[in-house]
Amino acid sequence: MNFEFEKHWINLICLVPVYDQDGGNSTEIWLKGGEKILIPKKTRTVLKRLAKVFALDLPQLKRKFGVLVGRKSSTPLPFHPNLILVPVKVREPLAKDDGSWGYVVKDQVHSCIPLGNTEMEIKFFDSELPLRCLQSAASFNLAMAHAEIITHECYKHWNIIREREELYQVVSTLLSSLNKKKNSSYECRCL
Repeated sequence: MNFEFEKHWINLICLVPVYDQDGGNSTEIWLKGGEKILIPKKTRTVLKRLAKVFALDLPQLKRKFGVLVGRKSSTPLPFHPNLILVPVKVREPLAKDDGSWGYVVKDQVHSCIPLGNTEMEIKFFDSELPLRCLQSAASFNLAMAHAEIITHECYKHWNIIREREELYQVVSTLLSSLNKKKNSSYECRCL
């Protein structure tokens, strides 16, 4: 897997499980501007790799936020304030472990258009390509609502972390200036 998530996660639109030309289980990464990159790994593996970039425990993330929104599976995943991944069913798997779920970035979703009772199309802000899905628009809208609840909960957490970081900076600056003052006072007494 040569795709550098550390550099390009901010450009993600979605992760889509696909069968490659040889029939292998792969993941298509859609990026802003319409670029698609094929990774010859299962979407679950690609998701784990992305979680490592943010030093996240994926099973714990699913459990914690699944409880918050009352979902045992298909829980939206908050990796970063700008990267909340919403699960969408995009294919019928050919084999048991192939996986049928992809993930769209919440903030990239422009709209969803129902195509029937169990199909819809997602349109994105930064891509002209729509994503065809095998779930109802109502089901997807519920997942988006859950993603919004999770986003609000995460912002509380992220704000606490940011406030702690800001407080740490203030205390560090204060201690540094006190040390300088102490050292300069000490030097003055010696003269």
